[in-house]
Amino acid sequence: MLYESVFILSGQISPNSAKKKFDSFTEKINNSGGKILKTESWGLRTLAYKIKKNSKGYYYLINSECDTKILNEFNSLVKQDDDFLRFFNLKIKSVDKNPSQLDESKVENK
Repeated sequence: MLYESVFILSGQISPNSAKKKFDSFTEKINNSGGKILKTESWGLRTLAYKIKKNSKGYYYLINSECDTKILNEFNSLVKQDDDFLRFFNLKIKSVDKNPSQLDESKVENK
């Protein structure tokens, strides 16, 4: 199944810590037989309202092909980690290969 996962990590952690948490999730998908089709880092953004005393958060997007079981495991891990502020997973029909306007990695490549 194809999924789009977006999550927000605490803005109080370092950019390197946020990237490591993001990389560990993509690694879990790959190690469990899933495929990462697209990733985006939307950077540190101001939240519309405070979440767990955070006014900023690091936004990430992953498009993957994996079993629902993998996402369920991720959901339980996220609920135990205070650095994850919000997350959601959507089942999608296809992956848009073009980077979104929010993707900061395309800015870095210029």
